[in-house]
Amino acid sequence: MKVIFLDIDGVLNHEAFYKERYEKVMDGEKLNHPYSEIDSKSVANLNSLIEETNAKIVISSTWRHSGIDYCKDVLEFHGFKGEIIDITPNLRGQGCLRGNEILQWIRDNHKLVGDYYNFTEYVILDDDSDMLYWQRNNFLLIDRFVGLTMGNVFQAKKILNNGKILNVGEL
Repeated sequence: MKVIFLDIDGVLNHEAFYKERYEKVMDGEKLNHPYSEIDSKSVANLNSLIEETNAKIVISSTWRHSGIDYCKDVLEFHGFKGEIIDITPNLRGQGCLRGNEILQWIRDNHKLVGDYYNFTEYVILDDDSDMLYWQRNNFLLIDRFVGLTMGNVFQAKKILNNGKILNVGEL
């Protein structure tokens, strides 16, 4: 199974999105919170990655504290087509990094992904670099000013496909 560990703030919303949203608000447009917190263009890029890799989503964002159904609802409002299968555990109170939370999820889900030390078909999409050193080959630092781009999608496809660029028909 291929897994995308997804952060939301900085990945599916970003500074350019908030600037554009602010300009719309100044023109009188009303915000519909929490649906106004996600950039549909970034979701479309995520959909492209999912379609081309058949990856499943695990939410590693602080949004997970609102629950998996909340995350699904807000993302589906913006056209999300993937499958959110879980959220990472919250270990921040124990002084852990997000990378530790991802590692714990991988260890806890060995029936889905196999032994954690052999599991390589995952990518971490995050705008913060609080990952473990050995996760560096599976981590993409997303620019929080522009969010998830098609360039990031290309890089993530290579990671999920173990360095190979596959066409949709080859999946």
